Amino acid sequence: MSISKKDNTLRGARNVGILSGNKRISGLVSQKDKVDFVRFSLSGVSDFGLTLGRIRGRSSARITLRNSQGSVLQSFKSGPQARTFNGNLAEGTYFIGIQRLRGTVNYKLTASATTAESGELLSTARDIGVLTGTYINQDLVGATNTGDLYKFTLTDIANLQARVDSSVAGTRVELIRDGNNNGLIDNGEILASGSDFSAPYLASLTEDLPSGTYFARVTPLSSSTSTPYQLSLVATPFGGSPLPEPGNTLPVARDLGSLSGTVSAKEYVGKLDSTDLYRFTLNDISNLQISVSGTSANTQIRLIRDINGNGLIDNEETLASDTSFSSTFLSSITQDLPAGAYFVSVEPRNASSSTLYTLNLVATPFGGTLSSDPGNTLPTAFDLGVFSGTFSAKEHVGLLDSVDFYRFTVANPANLQVRVTGSSANTRIQLIRDTNSNGLIDNGEILVSDTNFNSTFLSQITRDLQAGTYLIGVSPRNSSAPTNYSLSLTV
Repeated sequence: MSISKKDNTLRGARNVGILSGNKRISGLVSQKDKVDFVRFSLSGVSDFGLTLGRIRGRSSARITLRNSQGSVLQSFKSGPQARTFNGNLAEGTYFIGIQRLRGTVNYKLTASATTAESGELLSTARDIGVLTGTYINQDLVGATNTGDLYKFTLTDIANLQARVDSSVAGTRVELIRDGNNNGLIDNGEILASGSDFSAPYLASLTEDLPSGTYFARVTPLSSSTSTPYQLSLVATPFGGSPLPEPGNTLPVARDLGSLSGTVSAKEYVGKLDSTDLYRFTLNDISNLQISVSGTSANTQIRLIRDINGNGLIDNEETLASDTSFSSTFLSSITQDLPAGAYFVSVEPRNASSSTLYTLNLVATPFGGTLSSDPGNTLPTAFDLGVFSGTFSAKEHVGLLDSVDFYRFTVANPANLQVRVTGSSANTRIQLIRDTNSNGLIDNGEILVSDTNFNSTFLSQITRDLQAGTYLIGVSPRNSSAPTNYSLSLTV
């Protein structure tokens, strides 16, 4: 076989004209002629097939199907067995590429095109408009009608139930969304399906959906049997929250603003929207409660803080998470937090599942009393100065603020009493004297400490002091258990 490099580009592609029926295409690609292109046209929407015969030995090639602009629509490699692609293609011009990967490849392709049946063309669907409540229609599928399509629109997130009743033979019902709006049913655009092979021949599906335009297709399980059927479509609106939609990245998260009290949202996550993100701000140290209740599947929720402000969820920026595995479909998080900006993400536990959900955020301010956060090193400790009497503070320690230090000076010998009560977890408190004034806690400089292990969350120290400067350190007993706390220091 002679080698030609004229067909090495899309412009020079071998033209086989309008494709109708089967067309055999053969050629050779090798070290000297590494790629061939073949051009063909379709005069209408077609069922297209492309088969590559088996390639023997260690030689191999990659086959691509491209649109008129040269963008790859499908791709597969040769192998010891024949390889086949089938799908719907719109009217227009296309290219087949044969690229050598290894060795010399004598290839034999079969391309086929037949006019698509009406049941495969979304443009032929019966448009029933906005679906609210129940829609019922009776019709016939079988030998002379291989499928019926129905187009409908949901103006709210909703649960859809589709049911096909037939007394004669089995049917299949499919739910479709034309994600790329090309008017064809492409791979991945059938969201759900149901069929029944035995009497009483009831095919059904149930799916939670976001607002949008969808199609229901009814086909017979046997094309040789004329099958009368009744289709029922029932949409139950969920009452979704007003726009904007929650984004699926931190920069486009739905902003709930300053959170105080309770905020709720009703939304959808699943096959068509894998992640919902919400942003909110706490103006005070607070206790936050998050609950997400799914209607038909479990969810995974995460509490996030974008510590470095890069708009990504990096390691250690997920503060807490919960995934529901129970039939209640309830995920929840309770966490004490310092003031700041946070995010909540909602995802389906299983990527192949979809659910409507209700999100509730409840923020209970703790009433923080300090104008600045106590430092987390001895040199940056909150300074009470020369002190006598009682000092009180309400603050937070945990994942985002591992320790708080307070510095005070007693001018004369005195008795010290320190009480720290955590709101949701135990704390550890330490009385420190930086004897060598190096700003570090060295051996022997922790004079006394107390760690509480019971449900009262109370740690306390009582100590007689000589005149001098001291520090109190407050930290969570468990580094993964944050807590708001109340400090009382009496000298």
